[in-house]
Amino acid sequence: MLHGIGFVTGDPTINLGYPYISHPGMQITVTEPGDSKWIYMMLPVVSGSLITDIKISYHRVGIDNRILFVRLVEQGEPISATIVHDDKLQTDLFSSGIIQTSCRVLVKKSVLLKVCIDFQNTDDMIEFGQVEIKYIPNFEEITGMRRRFLRDRDSSGTENGNNSEKEYNPTMTELLLTKLNKKNF
Repeated sequence: MLHGIGFVTGDPTINLGYPYISHPGMQITVTEPGDSKWIYMMLPVVSGSLITDIKISYHRVGIDNRILFVRLVEQGEPISATIVHDDKLQTDLFSSGIIQTSCRVLVKKSVLLKVCIDFQNTDDMIEFGQVEIKYIPNFEEITGMRRRFLRDRDSSGTENGNNSEKEYNPTMTELLLTKLNKKNF
């Protein structure tokens, strides 16, 4: 469980209103309208974990703002990043509610949660509260996925000088059986 206070931005046209007695959430406003206003949150999830679900509570004030995308971005080097999950949201969200997006993202590097907002009016505001990230810690270790991945990679050989790596994605039944087998020993 995280809080909207963890959101940051690099866009100088986005104002972040930190919580105080009158409002407990992180209020987002803009000084210039635009349809690609991004806010970011670093997720404290360790490598080898599997992110399965994201929930973000919000409250919109005004009719000219929308929450467009929820993304997960994996970043190692400072000059490049990879989108590992991208969910385009419905344009007709209620004024208050919870955005939920399901995913299957295996954490390998640092992960950022990105939210894209469209503001067509500088008088509008969006407030974010709870951010819930559901994940399975040590997923690779629990399922033996790392060993299977390495075994598949080693046995596949090389094609044209490149390793043809295939990532193994176990079924839910395999996950449950693996977990039950570990409990019995």
